Amino acid sequence: MSVAAISRPSLQPRHTLSVAAGMSAIGAPGHIVVSVTGEVDAANAKEFASVVTETIADARHVTLDLSCLDFFAFDGVAALHALNARLLRAGVPWRVLPGNAVSRVLALCDPEALIPLVRVEPPSPPRRPRLRLVG
Repeated sequence: MSVAAISRPSLQPRHTLSVAAGMSAIGAPGHIVVSVTGEVDAANAKEFASVVTETIADARHVTLDLSCLDFFAFDGVAALHALNARLLRAGVPWRVLPGNAVSRVLALCDPEALIPLVRVEPPSPPRRPRLRLVG
């Protein structure tokens, strides 16, 4: 019996992840806002956690803006829980601004709501004028 290795080219393109941070002009001094775009999946969840952790090293308050992520895998939830533990130990208040992708995954994977979310109410539809028949 012989065994031959079969190599297959990857069918999935490499997913992109971009992290940007800046000091907030609004709020307390030392408030850092970290914005993440692209996709967080199994391939880059550790990188996501590592980059965010480096970025917020000296922060006194953190807002993690995930509202522009196109995809968020459950591996990202583990990264958020690790960040939560680190920030709680350091006494740094933080919150996550989720987008649709993050909200869906956290609804399933964080039923205890341990990750502090910013709850943004969707805009209400415009009111339509009521018409009454006068007769």
